[in-house]
Amino acid sequence: MTTTNSGFALKLIDDPEAGFAERLQRLSKPMPSPKPGHVLIKMLASPVNPSDLVYLRGQYGLPPKDNTFAGFEGCGLVVDANAGLYGKWLKGKRVAVAAQPGIDGVWAQYACTLASYCLPVRDDIDDAQAATLIVNPCTVVCLLDRAKALGAKAVVINAAASQVGKGLIRYAQRLNIKTIATVRSETNLNVVRNLGATHALLTTDQDFSMQLKAAVEATGATVLLDAVAEKETPRVLKQMPQGSTAILYGRLEETHDPLGGHFSVADVIFRDIRIEGFWLARTIKNMPIWRVIQMNRRVQQLFAEGIFHTDIRGQYGFDSFLPALEHYAEHKSDGKVILRPWD
Repeated sequence: MTTTNSGFALKLIDDPEAGFAERLQRLSKPMPSPKPGHVLIKMLASPVNPSDLVYLRGQYGLPPKDNTFAGFEGCGLVVDANAGLYGKWLKGKRVAVAAQPGIDGVWAQYACTLASYCLPVRDDIDDAQAATLIVNPCTVVCLLDRAKALGAKAVVINAAASQVGKGLIRYAQRLNIKTIATVRSETNLNVVRNLGATHALLTTDQDFSMQLKAAVEATGATVLLDAVAEKETPRVLKQMPQGSTAILYGRLEETHDPLGGHFSVADVIFRDIRIEGFWLARTIKNMPIWRVIQMNRRVQQLFAEGIFHTDIRGQYGFDSFLPALEHYAEHKSDGKVILRPWD
């Protein structure tokens, strides 16, 4: 094993218009050593997610730290462990991995994270798909579990052509939950229709609000699964019935507003509209390990059945990764960009 670890680290920039490639620099640092409860992973593949872009812009819930490696999830081999029996069991296994918030990410040759953030991967799932196994599929499962707990028979999904949106539509059918899928381009209308959305709506239509209200009344939707935030949250909730809930799990609206969200005070007070947040890292950290393993098995079974599948635009080594990242930032529907640090 080498004594240094190479990867893409953050370079803090005050200019809000700076591109994502300008916010990263190739950096070599000493090889990390796993602290108690942690494992060391040789990274094989890591995707770019919308949450990574929000983090690079400095708009994530955690402030970016200069010279720390970026990247929230990936796939790799556990090469060392300092985490009791579970850590010993993981050693030598290929795992899907989530970065521990607040420390180095996984856009590097090696990464350390909590053992509980590592999920052993089945042999029939390749590295690129395994690298996307945690953030999006686990988010889908947790969001729809929460919608079921709230008694929802139908949900509104915005940004429904995203990887999470597509997974929500597919998995909701399995659960007999109806879906109202909203998208921002006409091209994606057919995408979500072909996936089986109960209703597919274009947010730029002049009568979008009327269409949404009719779809909500037809399905009885009471939960909004919200990846956009900003003014989209109250705009959709206005067409939903009293007592509805918005679950915010992302922020795709690209503004420089540090708050990044709006809501109708009148709706919250007088219509009992509720707004709650979902952060996968916190959810997994608070789960007992047996529940994490249980969720992992369910997600991988859904991969095997074709319910989950990540669209991948391409896989790139260090030298070609930054231009591909910039493309993804502008064209997310083209598919994921995967970093292969050893190519």
